[in-house]
Amino acid sequence: MEKVKLKSFLGTTQAPADTEQRENYWQLIGKSGEIIDANENHDGRVLVLFDNNLDDYDLESHNPVKNSLWIRLSDLAIEG
Repeated sequence: MEKVKLKSFLGTTQAPADTEQRENYWQLIGKSGEIIDANENHDGRVLVLFDNNLDDYDLESHNPVKNSLWIRLSDLAIEG
């Protein structure tokens, strides 16, 4: 699969001021992972398995694969 780095989240690099800790995915900007599902049926998002443990950031993740999130392709930079 393809290695990527999160460069933004929802098109921005900073979380809105009222963002709850459990939804502050902006903490992952600069973190790497790999695309494990590139099914484009998810509103232009791909499933990224992060190298980091999302529990360490107190983030919610409802995906069946631990430490993975659906991320917009436009928020990712290809590594390599």
